[in-house]
Amino acid sequence: MAAPSYSLDAWRRFREQKGRPETPASSSPGITLADIPADAEMDDGIVIGFWNGERFVSWEKWLATAPITVDPAPASPALPEASAYRATCGSTPVWLRKDGDRWLMFAGTQKSRRRDFASPFLEHAIRTAEDWYGPAADGWHAVERAVARKEEAHADPAQ
Repeated sequence: MAAPSYSLDAWRRFREQKGRPETPASSSPGITLADIPADAEMDDGIVIGFWNGERFVSWEKWLATAPITVDPAPASPALPEASAYRATCGSTPVWLRKDGDRWLMFAGTQKSRRRDFASPFLEHAIRTAEDWYGPAADGWHAVERAVARKEEAHADPAQ
């Protein structure tokens, strides 16, 4: 599984599976403790052994021979380049605004900044907002900042 078990995507999958009828344990792949013989052999000199299907081996040996599978990472939607984004997460309006090298979060109104959050990465800020307030109903949208528009309106046209 590419996503950590505590991610929003994993939580959604858990809730979907919770509503489905349970599958019998015999249909799940893998090895159970009942599959390992009680008198299974173990390599010499190891403290903790890992079952390789035939015997208990050291971590290094098991890791070198264990099949590794990786789920492809889901493609994240490409957002247009902007200095601020807005979404309605759950029932709360949330703004993410770039301030220098960090993204700041505003929840409820554009003036109520979350003082406990700042991130150098937009994707991290989006994931955090969705974890705290719920998934974005319409997705994230680039926002024109009112301050930038006011500055352009008051700029000297002769320059």
